[in-house]
Formats: sequence, C-alpha cells, structure tokens
Amino acid sequence: MPLNSRDEIHSVLYSSTLNVFLAVCQYRSFTKAAKVLNLSQSSVSQNIQKLEESLEVLLFDRDVRPITPKPEAIILQELLEKQFFDIEQAVEEIRERNELKPIVKIGVIDSLSSNIAPALIRMLSGQTRQVSVLSGISPNIANDLINKEVDIIITCDSLDGVNGLSRYFLCQEPHLLVLPKKSELVGEKISWQKLINSDLSFVKYSTRSSSGRIAETHFSRMRMTVPSRAEADTTSVVLSMIEDGLGWGLCSPLCLMQCSNKLEKIHIQAAPQPSYTREIYVITRKNEYQPLVESILAQCAFQLKTVLLPEIMKKFSSINNEIVIDNNAIELIDKIK
Repeated sequence: MPLNSRDEIHSVLYSSTLNVFLAVCQYRSFTKAAKVLNLSQSSVSQNIQKLEESLEVLLFDRDVRPITPKPEAIILQELLEKQFFDIEQAVEEIRERNELKPIVKIGVIDSLSSNIAPALIRMLSGQTRQVSVLSGISPNIANDLINKEVDIIITCDSLDGVNGLSRYFLCQEPHLLVLPKKSELVGEKISWQKLINSDLSFVKYSTRSSSGRIAETHFSRMRMTVPSRAEADTTSVVLSMIEDGLGWGLCSPLCLMQCSNKLEKIHIQAAPQPSYTREIYVITRKNEYQPLVESILAQCAFQLKTVLLPEIMKKFSSINNEIVIDNNAIELIDKIK
C-alpha cells in the first residue's frame, strides 16, 4: 500500500529502513549490509521490500551479482545522502551553539529566592547550557561571588568596598514594624522612643545578615541604643520569636512575603519615623554576563511589578508607593516579552 501522507513517508524514511537502504547501495550486497548493520539477511531483505512497496518502485536489480541499484534507487540515494549531510551539519551547528552557551550559577538572597528563582530558571534555560540558583543571606552569596563560586548575585549588599564588580540597582523597599498579635502597641502610632521604652525588646536580625547591618547602621545614625535579647539570621526565625511574644521586629515586605504562612499570626504596621529602606542590586564581576544581567534585571522587575507588588499592597495597607523599582529595569521588561 502506498504512503499517501508526508508523516507516513517520514515514518518509513527516518527509521532503520533508511540505514538499510543506504548500506545496500554502498555494499551492493544484502549479506554485506546485514553484517555491517548487525542484522540478519532476511531483516535487510524485508526492510528493502517494505521501502519498495511504500514507494511502489523496484530499487535494485536482484538478477545480477553484485546487485545493482536502479536509477530510482540512485536518485533516492543521492537525495537522502544530501539530506543526511544537511542534517549532520545542522546537528553540528546546534551542538556548537550549545557549547557556546554558558553554565551560570546565580546567588539570590533568601527573601527573593522562592518568589523569583522559578521564573529566572525558566527564562535563562534558553540562554544557558545550565543554570543553578543558590539562596542564602547577602554576606554568604557576596563571598561566593568574590570567590568565583557563583557568577551573578541578587543581594541587598551593594559591596561598595569591593573593586572589579558591576552593580545594577533593582529596587528599594521600606521596613515595617512587626508586633506580637496581642501587644498593647498594636494599632498605635508609635515613636522610636516609645517602642524602645516598651516592655518588648527588639528581636533583631544578626549582623551576619545585611538586614541586621542595615538596622544597626540606622540606629547608630540616630544615636539610639535599642535593647535586644534575641537575634536570628533568617526572617522565619525572627517572626517565630515575635509570634511567641519575645519582642518586636523590623522586616521588609519582601522578607515578609517569604514567610506568608506566618503573617496571620503577627501584627504588621508602619514603622516609626524616620524609618529606613533596603536596596536590592544585581551584581556580577566587571564585564561578565552583560546580556544575562539585563535578562535577570528584566525578569526580576517583571515579577516585582506584576506579581509581588500587587500582593504586597494587598497585604500591607500601610505601604504607600514606598517600593521603588528601577526605571531602567522596568524598560528592559519588553526584552523578555
């Protein structure tokens, strides 16, 4: 029965039948072709017969020795060999292009890793041979960048004192006051002094983290001594201690969104004034990964603008346009659409 559709023809041509046909053309013998292909002679004969029936033409003169390809077989052989050559060239080009794609490791601060990482990996998979996203606190991923263990970092530490880096501003966010649910301070307009003089102590981020260092710098500039009896590296632990009534804390919206399962168990309101902000940067070693950095900035800006910011505004009514996304990063969004 002849093959009427293109798919049916391809199902025959692009199979073992094709290799058998070309081998018989080359060796002019079913026996030799079978030996080279590690097949039985009957299997070779059946494949050739299948192809002839599909094309409705005899391809070989079996009455002479060695068997001779008919003109139709020679035309098919030349056509297929050209196609094979073109396919091999295309495969080689694809392999070469793939080899040129970089293997990239990205360090992302904990507060963004779960919300941003999946979108980053999905976007970068077409631009890289392999992409890894590692999360951690800013000092750790900064050291990883300096030690060349990662290639790009998304961090709230600008690393101003480190030479040989390219820094790209992504966004700025405020800090919110976090209180135990049953605190007498809930809902009150609070000054820093009233907060410090309250029965609650400050549950702070460790100075091992950038959030801890930012808070310490803020209080130092204001010449305030803030008593603290508990500290932790991660937002999850800080919020757990506040939930248990151990004190009050200061967290950024993105850090809070990282622990959305805890938000119902604590109270969040505007921090006393003057408050302070946290800036987030994309940083890489100078003159490295420029196209990827632009893609990362664009994807982060897109996720912040379209996904995270609307959720943040819904959950934290005390924020009034205090989260600022860099205009250059926003303009890059069109590149990833």
